[in-house]
Amino acid sequence: MFTWEDNFRSKRLDRRHLSSLAAIMSEVRNATPQLAYKSGLSREGFCLWQQQVKVKLRELMQFPAWTVQPEPVCLSTEPRDGYRLEKWEFYPDSFSAVPVLMLIPEEASANHPVPGVLCFPGSAHSKELLAGEAGFSHPNCSSRRGFPERNAQALHIVRAGMVAVAFDNPGTAELAEFNPPDKETQWGTREALVNGLMNFGYNYLGWSVFQKLRFLEWFRELPYVDSSRLGCCGHSLGSEVEMVLGLLCDEIKVMVHNDFLCDPQVRYAAVTNLEKITNGGIWHYVPGFWRWFGFSDLLAAAAPKFLTINEGGADEFTGKVRDAYQVMGAPERFQVVYYPKFSEEASRKNRDAIVPRENLSQSEFYEDYSYVDVPDHSFRPEPSLRWLKKGFGMLE
Repeated sequence: MFTWEDNFRSKRLDRRHLSSLAAIMSEVRNATPQLAYKSGLSREGFCLWQQQVKVKLRELMQFPAWTVQPEPVCLSTEPRDGYRLEKWEFYPDSFSAVPVLMLIPEEASANHPVPGVLCFPGSAHSKELLAGEAGFSHPNCSSRRGFPERNAQALHIVRAGMVAVAFDNPGTAELAEFNPPDKETQWGTREALVNGLMNFGYNYLGWSVFQKLRFLEWFRELPYVDSSRLGCCGHSLGSEVEMVLGLLCDEIKVMVHNDFLCDPQVRYAAVTNLEKITNGGIWHYVPGFWRWFGFSDLLAAAAPKFLTINEGGADEFTGKVRDAYQVMGAPERFQVVYYPKFSEEASRKNRDAIVPRENLSQSEFYEDYSYVDVPDHSFRPEPSLRWLKKGFGMLE
């Protein structure tokens, strides 16, 4: 068991640490990101800060070069009840072929274009799961654990009258290696992918967002897609893509954040009482990110786009975003929805508190401050669909 007292609190007079991990945790704990949102900004000051965030974020993403590539190719079309399922392949760079599933409602046409929503899955989920399809028989993507009906976000969205595009995360499902065929391989191959990306000057999140930006160049021109009504929707790992894409792409009007809001550098410094130390997945790493901002700053910078956070988060972080929407005169374009376990305000016992930067267990961080019901983590269809319809003017 690792604890604050035994492992991470310095007992030296000079407050230094022999432990390298404790030392970097202390530096992170005592640092303020250089582009952190500050309350009290004027509208003009906010817009200047917002632009600074976008410029630095694009720099940190380390996107590959934009190059001329072939047009996407339709691989198959199949009828479904009320929509058609199309599998497409697009080419974001000179070496990648990226498949997506597009769910297109029957009523969508050049004479009646409808909103389009890009859907990004949780860490191990496949685009087939998002589309409500059976998926592959290969162990990489055969699992349907974790609320498969809820997590079929693209299926929910097309049934609401919008074009939904389901993606795989890079190095996952169909984008993972399939050898040997008798066991799951996507975790190891994803780590190898991140190794290559980072050592070549890229990063996993930037690579993923780059692919979606390239896809949008083509998607927005489809005659049955209303390019003035585009949105993105991400669950868990996919919420990181949703945040960055939604902020950097001015054409995205609605953002659906299906995770709780948390600045990862705060969690890194705060959760010191652990059974074991883990890295949390190297695909989350963006070199230099914590030096500049946290996730709450990115979502604050999204104002005044329509934004829903569907699994709560500490008031310290959600309050920052709420303040930004007030500054931009659009408080009605932001909402926070909590897990059912924490839907009543009385159940959220650390209201308006600052998250302690030390001496927390994981359960204290998640439940007592972030209002997270970990076993219930999933896509939330009801608030997501209501918010998309509100943002796209589809409510009656």
